[in-house]
Amino acid sequence: MSYNGIKAEAMWLLAQNKFENSKPFYEEHKEEIKAGVTVPLRQLAGELSPLMYEIDEMMNLDPVKMVSRVRRDTRFSKYKHLYRDNLWVMFQRPKREWPFHPCMWFEVSQDCISYGIGHYETTPAMMEIYRQHLVKYEQEFVEAVKSIRTTGAEFSAVGYKKPKGGNPSPAVLPYYNVKRMCFVKFRNDFKTLETDEIIKQLEAEYKTFAPMYKFLLRVSDEYVSTLNGGAQ
Repeated sequence: MSYNGIKAEAMWLLAQNKFENSKPFYEEHKEEIKAGVTVPLRQLAGELSPLMYEIDEMMNLDPVKMVSRVRRDTRFSKYKHLYRDNLWVMFQRPKREWPFHPCMWFEVSQDCISYGIGHYETTPAMMEIYRQHLVKYEQEFVEAVKSIRTTGAEFSAVGYKKPKGGNPSPAVLPYYNVKRMCFVKFRNDFKTLETDEIIKQLEAEYKTFAPMYKFLLRVSDEYVSTLNGGAQ
């Protein structure tokens, strides 16, 4: 499943579809949008699947299930716009069975290309385990951060107003007092989407995410173990 590329006109059609917010317009252009954006993202997911399998063999690696839909599910949302003008690929274990496990993603929007690593869902109890691991496995975490930062990805988090207890070192303190966190890289070199050069770049950069994925995976495993009464 070789990558055919995402062209500027395909992204423009995706934006126009959102602007029109019309089922007739979408149905008229559905196959063009699919061919121009959805299918190339599935191809991208397929090309990167061997690497993702090496990182975590339990990831969902079905390209059809890895790529978001253009049509939004508005049943439980106050925002009732029918269509997206951004799409993404998720590299993660099946979300229903593994909601608290880490994920990596790749997203194309009208403003930028972005990709990163973090948790799709967290709880206060899980983030307490995360903080314990920051202290217990400090050097491993620091090295994982160094690896990620070689790509230019930056730390992003929602923090607590009051400091959490514990005794983190200065090396991990910036990452400690958070409700949820991720590392994300933003780019605006859209021309790279047009050829398989983007695949080569992503392979190299996702490899630098692997140590952090391993760290977050251990946090998730320990948290899920507590939910299951300690059973592995």
